[in-house]
Order: sequence, then C-alpha cells, then structure tokens
Amino acid sequence: MTASTPTDPDQTAPARQRRPGRPTARTTDAGQRDRLIDAAVTLFARHGVGATSTKAIATEAGVTPALVHYYFHDREMLLDAVFDERLQPLVEQVFRDIATAPAGDVVANIPALAGRFIRTAAATPWFPGLWIREIVGTDGQLRERLLHRVALRRASLVMEPLEAARAQGKLTPGLEPALVMVSLVGLALLPLATTHIWHNLPGAGQIDTESLVRHVTALLAHGLFAGDLTPDK
Repeated sequence: MTASTPTDPDQTAPARQRRPGRPTARTTDAGQRDRLIDAAVTLFARHGVGATSTKAIATEAGVTPALVHYYFHDREMLLDAVFDERLQPLVEQVFRDIATAPAGDVVANIPALAGRFIRTAAATPWFPGLWIREIVGTDGQLRERLLHRVALRRASLVMEPLEAARAQGKLTPGLEPALVMVSLVGLALLPLATTHIWHNLPGAGQIDTESLVRHVTALLAHGLFAGDLTPDK
C-alpha cells in the first residue's frame, strides 16, 4: 500500500480559524509518519493491537494524538500501514529465494529458509512478539492480512514441491507437506519469542542467534529427508 500524506484542510484556512492541536505544514514532516508506524509496531508487539490506544502510540512517537489521526484516519488504515510497510517486507525478504528457485531446489532450500527467518526475526526486535500476538493469537488482528496477501500465495511455492518429493519417496515417511511451513515458523519464531524463559535452563545461557540457526536447520534437514538424502550445503 502506498500511502500519501493527506491534505490537511486546516492548512488552507486563515490562521485564526485553525483548531488548537491540529497539525500544520510547520509541524509535520515526512519522518513523522514513519515514527508513528514504528511506535505502533513496537507497542503492538509488546501489548497487542487491542490493548494499544492512539494516545499510547502518540506518546511513544513523541507527538500529539491529533497527528496520529492526521496520517491514519482509523485503526484499519494504521494496521494496513503496519502490515504493508513493516511486516510484509520482512516476510518477502525471507521468502525471496524460494520465490525464484526452480521447483526441484525448493525442498533442499527449506533449512536455509528457516535460517533466514531466524536471522531476520532476531534482527527485528518487534517481529517475534508481533507474530505471536497478532498472527498466531486467537484475536490476532493481522492474521487475515497475512493469509490473504502473503501466506496463501507463498504456501503453494513450498507445498507443491514437497508433495512431489513425497510422491518420489524423498521425504521422511509420515511428514505432512501442509504442516512443514507451520513447523518451520514455529521452530524459527517461538524460541525467539520465549528467550526470557529458556535462557534460564541449564546450558542455554550461551545460545545465540547462530546457535539457534544451526539447531533448527539440523532438525529440518534430518527430519525432512528420507535415508541419506540431505540438502546440499
């Protein structure tokens, strides 16, 4: 979604007719909209969409609530901006190689896909929390956007090659292609979202992002491929 800055009717009115608190050309700039989206993403990941007020977003961004309404007329417009300009680009970045890979290479690339997912999420502090709250959560308000704008389209890129590989006997018996991406996302994001819990376990304190990547890619590589079939390095 490409959003343009709306025209503020107060900017064309005489100064004496402008309502107090309304943003004007002197009080707005291109960076304010981005700061509001960043503030919203941070708070949505921390508290959830439903528990985050417009006032809280404005406070986090260091502006007045009027400026939030100036750029985003309602909550749905703000959620569209959060998804289209923050969440979706990260998902597309993770899947970029799968989208262009030949069908025969997709299955072998799944462990690498998991590694890219983990590194991307680890480098974006709000990503795991937002995903758990607003994609996975029962009342998640970004789930439908993800399903209809990204997931359904990307799922076929992975499931069809997996189905073909299973038919050829190349996958571990009992593996369900429809659940592979669910498992991958769970392996990638749940540890990052629950670091504050498992880091207290014996021996877990030294586990970092690259350790997690090695762990998850090993699980996927040895769990996906039947017999001696393992992905190329």
